[in-house]
Amino acid sequence: MDRTVPAGVPKILYVLIIVILAGMYYYAAYVDVSNPEKVVENFYNAYFAGDYDNVAENLSVFWSVQFLPEYTSQSPAELLNNRDEIIKEINQVISEQEKENPLEDNYSVEIHPEYTRQGINSALVVYSIKQNGNKVGMEMAILINEAGQFRIFSMTPVNTESLEMITEEDVQALEKSFTELLTTG
Repeated sequence: MDRTVPAGVPKILYVLIIVILAGMYYYAAYVDVSNPEKVVENFYNAYFAGDYDNVAENLSVFWSVQFLPEYTSQSPAELLNNRDEIIKEINQVISEQEKENPLEDNYSVEIHPEYTRQGINSALVVYSIKQNGNKVGMEMAILINEAGQFRIFSMTPVNTESLEMITEEDVQALEKSFTELLTTG
């Protein structure tokens, strides 16, 4: 008996290609948030939606400690090891504060990628906060790489003129500072 295989591509291959591409898109868009711009965008979208679990997840333990005095005596390594506990507590703090100060509707964030600077352990991301499509302020987030994921270390108001004064040397100094902080026991 001679069995021959028909010529052509098996139809299941087309389905597999579509499933794999869809999975890759989903991972890049919703799971892999190691891109510092994506972290800032996710943080603000969660904040505007009242999703304080995701807000807390995008914050650095070093930012969170300013509201959790019981952790201020811990070393950077201890803070990083206690991340899950710290994030759970900062989530509660933020949730309680936001219940007392509800946010108006129609806020959004616009990232300005031309100002983004990224190193291995640090990143700067500039963005505008908008309400009803109108710019109400411009800020810069400084991010730190905690265990392979960028997290927001600080946020500060900024204007275009001050952005022009940020040099590559400033970014290198930030990178050096964060590398030392992350390797301190």
